[in-house]
Amino acid sequence: MSGIRGMVLMIVLWVIGWGLGFGGIMEAFVDPDGKIQDVWPTLLAIPGLIGGVIFSGLLAVGERGNRFDEISLFIFALFGGVAGLVIGLLTIPAGVGDISPGATGMIGIGTALGIVAGFGSGVFFHLLGRRQASKSAA
Repeated sequence: MSGIRGMVLMIVLWVIGWGLGFGGIMEAFVDPDGKIQDVWPTLLAIPGLIGGVIFSGLLAVGERGNRFDEISLFIFALFGGVAGLVIGLLTIPAGVGDISPGATGMIGIGTALGIVAGFGSGVFFHLLGRRQASKSAA
């Protein structure tokens, strides 16, 4: 899969992955008793959308002409890390100008989650490509 359809699917995967995946994890660990409203999936879907757009753009430019199942998992993780880095940088307030320890932590968390999301996207598309290849061979 590639092109516009692949990019849209990639963005949807990132929104779902960040929203339900990372949001569900945050809800389980940060608020296991449910005292805070269940906002984590919705809250983390927004950086998922931003990261998905950045990630898809990086793949479109950096891996032009390749289908998603032809791209190495390392490249998926690398581009995911770059997208996560940008998400982390977007958390720095514009008026402050310096990087506080909290902002540095957010950059690290964003980068780590981006690597996980990128690697997971690569695994998804590799499995999808393998399934399509087995269907066409049969």
